[in-house]
Amino acid sequence: MGPDDENLVLSSTAKFSVLNISGAEEKPNASSKSKQQGSNTRATGPTKHTLKDGDLNLDALATFGKEEKPAWIKDRESLYDDIKARQMELWASKNKVDVKVTLPDGKVLDAVAWETTPYDLAAKISQGLADASCVAKITYSDFVPDYDAAESGDAAVDVMMEHEEENKGDADASVQWDMMRPIVGNISRLEFCKFDSDEGRTTFWHSSAHVLGEALEMLIGAHLTIGPPLSGGFYYDAFMGSEVHSEADYEKIAKMVNQIVKKKQKFERLVVTKEEALGLFKHNPFKQSIIQSKVEGNTTVYKCGEFIDLCRGPHVRSTGVIKAFSCAKHSSTNWLGDVTQPSLQRMYGISFPDKKMIKAWQHNLQLQKERDHRLIGKKQDLFFFHELSPGSAFFLPHGARIYNKLVEFIRGFYHEKDYTEVITPNVFNLDLWHQSGHALHYKDAMFIFDVEGQEWGMKPMNCPAHCLMYKHKPRSHRDLPMRFADFGVLHRNELSGALTGLTRVRRFQQDD
Repeated sequence: MGPDDENLVLSSTAKFSVLNISGAEEKPNASSKSKQQGSNTRATGPTKHTLKDGDLNLDALATFGKEEKPAWIKDRESLYDDIKARQMELWASKNKVDVKVTLPDGKVLDAVAWETTPYDLAAKISQGLADASCVAKITYSDFVPDYDAAESGDAAVDVMMEHEEENKGDADASVQWDMMRPIVGNISRLEFCKFDSDEGRTTFWHSSAHVLGEALEMLIGAHLTIGPPLSGGFYYDAFMGSEVHSEADYEKIAKMVNQIVKKKQKFERLVVTKEEALGLFKHNPFKQSIIQSKVEGNTTVYKCGEFIDLCRGPHVRSTGVIKAFSCAKHSSTNWLGDVTQPSLQRMYGISFPDKKMIKAWQHNLQLQKERDHRLIGKKQDLFFFHELSPGSAFFLPHGARIYNKLVEFIRGFYHEKDYTEVITPNVFNLDLWHQSGHALHYKDAMFIFDVEGQEWGMKPMNCPAHCLMYKHKPRSHRDLPMRFADFGVLHRNELSGALTGLTRVRRFQQDD
């Protein structure tokens, strides 16, 4: 997939996807704690971390002040060097034994465990392949005796990623491996992933997020939180005290990124204990909080230049592979996606291994902005949103005509497909949602209220109501199939930062 067919939606997160455009976004509730002056939108924060109250050292945040290249960067690097020296002694003691590596075409290459890297193996095939590969995809048939996953940090969870990959099961036993990390066993299948592969792009943008984080630390001494790759770029959340991002910062950040890229800083992987990790990030209360709550045993950090980050990897060989970078947009969010937690600034970015790619991306981005439904809705007086009912569209006369035309279009299929339209209530006793299982998984995203001492809720979906409709009288197999269709009004208590035009709302009607 290249830039021409990339969807250009840069801000995908576990909760939403949005391309923000100045003047088109919904205004936040003026009375909400989530309002952040000086930013052009809001975004949800990490949803995977389950940290306990009090884990975050708020006193440390109170003393934050903007500072270029703060002293703690050198202190952190000094501690890193001490840990690295001890690690090098351990890896030097490993037995360098011969292993076999099988390529997808069946060709077998000779290698040495704890010494040969995927980059070395790619270079045996083609130097161009070695230089273009972002990451290796390895299926080990067995490991050398002195390899231990926990000791090597491979058993650690990815504590810095906002959303983990789904469990792929046993169908794919491969692991993604740094191109410059020595292999540790016999390999039954070795693949090299370039930028045009999903694995290659993810690794490339993950490494680019580290470069963006380095720039933010160098420019203002920001306390970084998480910086994951996305389906179309990456972002980094940072605590900046009273400072906020603005479009005026883009050029300054891009200039710093270009300086980092020109230095061709190598990405280094280092295994650290929980105590060592706490020492490395003693200046950053957010990283401390993650380490305390998420890390058990060994974990890993990555270093490029003077930047060090808590990360499972993998990463590209060096910052020099990034040939084009651009700040895409910025937003504000809150730590853990909780409006009661400290406010963070999020900077989105995009990068490519070829300058031609970013020109095509910029062209497509401009086209998408021009076609954004929020701009069209505003220009043509179709709909609007109001802070007194955020996430609920007000359809103006012209918008209502289009809306009703769509309803008529869908209803035309009901008769054709033998569906019967029904109408169901909007509110239900929460017992229904406990019975259906929705309360267990979605209660936090429902509008819940008290009715005579019992919990009731606005329905977020129609299905359970249809089940009640089916079971309200005895049925026979002769009644089947029964096809109900319902344009019922649904309500979901989406986070304010996730509300985005008509694509993420709190009130909507769904053809169920």
